[in-house]
Amino acid sequence: MVPVVGAAAGTAVVAPAGAPGDPGERVRAAFYRQSVDWTACTDAGEPARAQCGIVQVPLNYAHPEGATLELAVNRLPATGPGLRLGSLAVNFGGPGISGVTELAARAQDLAGLNRRYDLIGFDPRGVARSSPVNCGDLGSVGDSAQLAQACAHFSGWLLPFLGTPDAARDLDVIRQAIGDDRLAYLGFSYGSRLGAVYAHEFPFRAGRMVLDGVPDPTLDDAGTALAQARGFQLALTDFAADCAARGCPVPGRTATQVLAGITRDAHDLDCGALPTTAGALDSASYLQGLENALYSKDNWPYLRQAIGEVHAGVGDLMMRLAYPAGLGTQAVADWPGAPQANSETAKLAIDCRDSAQRFTDQQVQALDARFAKASPLFGRTLAGTLLACTHWPRGDAAAGRQVAAPTAPRILTVGTTGDPATPYPGAAHMAQALANGSRSLTYRGEGHGAYFAHNGCVRRTVDAYLFEGELPREGAAC
Repeated sequence: MVPVVGAAAGTAVVAPAGAPGDPGERVRAAFYRQSVDWTACTDAGEPARAQCGIVQVPLNYAHPEGATLELAVNRLPATGPGLRLGSLAVNFGGPGISGVTELAARAQDLAGLNRRYDLIGFDPRGVARSSPVNCGDLGSVGDSAQLAQACAHFSGWLLPFLGTPDAARDLDVIRQAIGDDRLAYLGFSYGSRLGAVYAHEFPFRAGRMVLDGVPDPTLDDAGTALAQARGFQLALTDFAADCAARGCPVPGRTATQVLAGITRDAHDLDCGALPTTAGALDSASYLQGLENALYSKDNWPYLRQAIGEVHAGVGDLMMRLAYPAGLGTQAVADWPGAPQANSETAKLAIDCRDSAQRFTDQQVQALDARFAKASPLFGRTLAGTLLACTHWPRGDAAAGRQVAAPTAPRILTVGTTGDPATPYPGAAHMAQALANGSRSLTYRGEGHGAYFAHNGCVRRTVDAYLFEGELPREGAAC
């Protein structure tokens, strides 16, 4: 989608004020006078009662008189019983996940909250239906430098405006367009970072907010990747212990023995890939399958089967775990599963805009020992992710890390002890960084994020806060 010129009109409200005499102030206010024209959704997979619409935002908030973007939004109206509390915006993470698609897919999982809230999904700028990042034909891209060049060629006009602060400003326009004075919000993984940045930018517009699976705001890019290496190694160890207790298809009666067997299979695939109906399962694909499966304990039965088949010389199920959206499309989103259109390139573009760090091969090589210690299996791969933005323009060092919101209402953060992607300390560190008395809830469990982990205690605690404003006691755990 190309940028659109103009802004929508609707009910007048007060927009965030600019400096006195700011020529863009009237234009910015126009975006706050729009309302969503809800119509029946036409996409396959949308619930029959779902409604869809468009919200317009400026490409560049510093010059709102220029081009605008169209953001796709959808709504599941509150079902009752109970008093309707307004709207609850949900971001499922990534970055790069289509919130419109995922809200439709998760409607049943969120039915409890939908009783009293209209649920709002949205595709953030650059994602899926919202002026998506376009990098051309990726089949002709040979390396990360070529990918950066292709994205700049096709989407250079958009890339400088994909940072999380701009997405937070969009979220405030969406809040007003759906008719809410304050933003009630549920954010998962990257969505937690977006929610925290929103609270920082718009503390007096923030309402009840829950951040689940929380990136650690105290870590830089290398620290984040190292924490993930430790997190995935811990998650694999927990899986191995569970597998051994159930009678694992990999030889071994203890977690250590099962881990050793999984590691040997990975090394064997370095020497020779397994043929599958979808291509050759090599060591990289094997590790990708392990990593994807560790995002949710629901995947553990499939992972047990897959490693057993690999051990027996069959790699088809592991290949499907590695590439659930099709061979060659890595599941980089936070909730691996359904294809997410441009999720991979959108994630890369947003992540690179949110970071000022640009690593060289030599700098990453200097970290090899630390990553290998953090995770003998995943360390090398996760160290390599530090090179993803090397050839992209330098991003904003402060994006996503300015989260202090001392005048915002208290927020509930949720951390899972076995979370591989956003390790457990991030939730407590985010609560502290918000500097407003926010609370952190511990879920003693596995997987990335807690609300969808089938734990009644987590559900009741989160719902009680969103429904009644009741924060759990300090140190609460489920």
